[in-house]
Amino acid sequence: MKISLIADQAIGETQERDVDGLGFDTYARILAGAATDTRGPFTIGVFGEWGTGKTSLMRLIEKRLDDEGTVVTVWFNAWRYEQEDHPIVPLVGTIVQALEKHRTFRDRFGAGAEKLIRSLRAVAYGFSAKSKVKIPGFAEVEASFVAKDMIERNAALTPDPLLDRSLYFNAFSALDDVRVVVLIDDLDRCFPDQAIRLLESIKLVLAQQGFIFVLGVARKVIEGYLQHRYASDYGIADFKGELYLDKIVQLPFHIPPSTDRMDGFCREILAGQPKELVAELQPVLPTVADALGGNPRAVIRFINNILIDHAIGRGLSGGREGGIPIHFFAVSRCLEHRWPEVFGALTSSDELAEDVATWGPETYATRADGTGGESLVATRLLSEPELRQLLAGPSGRDWLTDHTLRRASVSFLITRQRLSRLDTSEVTVRYDAFISYANEDRRQVIEIVEMLSHEGVRVLLDVHNAPGQRWKEDLDDQLDASDYLIFFVGATTLGTTEQMREYEMASRRPEITVLPVLLPGADTAGLPKVIRERSWLDFRSGVTAESVADLISIFRSKSRRA
Repeated sequence: MKISLIADQAIGETQERDVDGLGFDTYARILAGAATDTRGPFTIGVFGEWGTGKTSLMRLIEKRLDDEGTVVTVWFNAWRYEQEDHPIVPLVGTIVQALEKHRTFRDRFGAGAEKLIRSLRAVAYGFSAKSKVKIPGFAEVEASFVAKDMIERNAALTPDPLLDRSLYFNAFSALDDVRVVVLIDDLDRCFPDQAIRLLESIKLVLAQQGFIFVLGVARKVIEGYLQHRYASDYGIADFKGELYLDKIVQLPFHIPPSTDRMDGFCREILAGQPKELVAELQPVLPTVADALGGNPRAVIRFINNILIDHAIGRGLSGGREGGIPIHFFAVSRCLEHRWPEVFGALTSSDELAEDVATWGPETYATRADGTGGESLVATRLLSEPELRQLLAGPSGRDWLTDHTLRRASVSFLITRQRLSRLDTSEVTVRYDAFISYANEDRRQVIEIVEMLSHEGVRVLLDVHNAPGQRWKEDLDDQLDASDYLIFFVGATTLGTTEQMREYEMASRRPEITVLPVLLPGADTAGLPKVIRERSWLDFRSGVTAESVADLISIFRSKSRRA
């Protein structure tokens, strides 16, 4: 059987991937139209985590603009030039190249087009003074010499081109209807200080009439750097990094979650695989993709791994039929990566695995209130919809009930050293809330979580840390994935060191909202002032559908943090 691995390339960057499998076409059409019809200067920010499809969306926007024919489009990969002293230099050089090649632009604006090109060339050389730079379309030069030569020949600008503002800015204002759309990709792959330097240069030099910028970036990279820099260098602990990008970006566009589009994406990337593998993977892969946070890059890496697993397994068995089916590798890998504690419980007990296959959703809460492996698995099933989908589907039930093949797949992955967190890229799985409670209140909390889960609220409940792991780092990760901390206050909360520790860590994070919920018997008299001063939900008269509905409404009305 042939092995055709899937390249991690954006839509439109290779011949293999030229079809929109992420449902981005409508977004690309609207954003391209906005770029065409907006006068400028204007900046659109395409925000999303690594691997969520920023480059694919921007390539689709570029294609739409190219098809228009009236707009000059410029594609700039910032990461390729991050070692430059002045990243504005290769950016301007790339813009000059695009303007020179665009026949419609030069024919339409004539002398005005040539004036703009000459001005931009002089800007590039002026900024590169006293350093050797690689400018697209030019050889590496001693820029100070060339700057002097260019300025003398054109008699246009001084060595610092921005000092003679009238000449520079008039080159833009003379072209009333020009539209130059510059798409800057991989800004978040640059060192943050270089990314900031490029953004500042754009704001200073290229925020001009007719210029539209489309920036692809994971904004937390920029914001996190700025917050750290202001805190460490200037002692400003409460600097809000998001305000910086808000001043530069007039239209923030966040990549929408891909979880509801994974069916189409999976069909598209499996198109080149053998039919028998497609038939086996298609039923389980969209669920696996959801468990990986709907991250296209993570899904591609996951598929490549199980393709190799399957091929090695067949090779070791002499290529005979009847080996380990590929969907067993898919379920094993998915469980080990996303729910390692569930993976450990189910692979260490055939009885538990077979029992789980018979469970229905109506039994999860009761079983979660027990102990041991059964409680652990039931708790995760209660709060994790992707796990329910995975184990309740045909592939998951096969995995649970066929002990021989399950053990064979797990043994293969372990003995061949094929299990590793490094095999799948970091995946950001977002949760609505982290649940903090005292063990004495567990039964009531499980009742509330069951109602929340039924309404689609995603919560982190009873996340088990493996022995030897640092609890603070694990708690940091769990809080970082959550928008709220639901702090359940019961009769023994004040004496619960772990719960108070969770509150203290969450309260130091401005991006997390702490929501106190008073349970029956709650002791509020001794609560810290910072908790008493927060608005809370009062369930002291009992946990009812009506009271939980108030909690659910909070999550339905909130906007998820990007």
